Amino acid sequence: MLSFTKRQFLRLAGLLIADGIIPRHLAAQAEPTESDRKLVIVTFGGGVRYSETFAPDGLHNIPRLREMQPEGMFFKNCVNSGVLSHYNSTSSIVTGNWQRVDDFGFARAQSPTLFEYYRKASGAPATDVWAICTNKSFASMGAARSRDYGEDLGANVVLPKQLLLEAVEGVIKRDLESGVANRENVLNQLENILNAGYEGIGWTIFRGGRELDKQVKDTLTRSLVTYIYGPEAPTSGDELTYFISQEIMREFAPRVMLVNFWDMDVAHWGSYSLYLQAITKTDRLCGMLWDEIQSNPAYKDKTTLLILPELGRDGDMNTANGFLNHRSGDASCRNVWMMALGAGIATGATDRPIGHVDIAATAAEMLGYRAAEEIAGKPVPELL
Repeated sequence: MLSFTKRQFLRLAGLLIADGIIPRHLAAQAEPTESDRKLVIVTFGGGVRYSETFAPDGLHNIPRLREMQPEGMFFKNCVNSGVLSHYNSTSSIVTGNWQRVDDFGFARAQSPTLFEYYRKASGAPATDVWAICTNKSFASMGAARSRDYGEDLGANVVLPKQLLLEAVEGVIKRDLESGVANRENVLNQLENILNAGYEGIGWTIFRGGRELDKQVKDTLTRSLVTYIYGPEAPTSGDELTYFISQEIMREFAPRVMLVNFWDMDVAHWGSYSLYLQAITKTDRLCGMLWDEIQSNPAYKDKTTLLILPELGRDGDMNTANGFLNHRSGDASCRNVWMMALGAGIATGATDRPIGHVDIAATAAEMLGYRAAEEIAGKPVPELL
């Protein structure tokens, strides 16, 4: 094992990503101005019901969001009118159109993403748009299958669990310099995190928007190894996602980010207690992300944070243990919530329904580009 500190690894990783995507002198010229509004979208993902979050009996599960709510605008009725699957729900948020593609994310969205619209309109580099996703099937979340757009204009997609897989297969199992007992303990810990999902895996950090960057992958993999050997070792995929999101914010200060938390999908395993624990963990990580925004000079006072579930989960009215799944189409699946905080956001709450597809249309107004006429969603006036 190399003897770099975690911070040295991450700084090296950051320099290699920047050099791999665009030349350093061009990256410096493409930095956004201090007055530019930034946007961070967090999917409180995996599916969560109102009853376990903002309903009176659920508030004890979300102490940080409950604390943050008075600081922003709370939308009590954010409606998912599309296909109730993870990939389709999240790609509807980032495209502004209800998507109906392969549930496991092997097909791209049918219309461009807000990342592509923003980069085409602004000329921003790839380092300005990122999607960090716990859900391992989200490899194609950064760009759609659409003429005049596509990967050349898409976001960098980081799948932290894929980085872990690389660490397990490519580093730890060959790390002969570490003690066997320590190596096996770390390996077991990593594999427990990897086993939390069942989708496909992938890696899409792009060089020039098209070509996979092996140097970036290798370097970030080693940074993760340093992380998991350290005192703040992760216990879940979402904790890895937070770690990667924080480091990308500190190294690149991108203007647009999607952060996909997803540990709550453990509900499929049938344990209500694990589902509740995942809600509280996601709540904590959302609070930590907000703290990072508030303390990071590149983000403080110029960033809008949107937090919303990608979908709900089945209700218990007609289904025993409805929390297990999210395909019934009932109100518990479709009617969720959204919280908005930060730059340009007034405080308050509203019952006025908004839709998941309204996020992309709103992003266009926030980021200063014209939304395509084909976008089904409409800008949310309370956010502008």
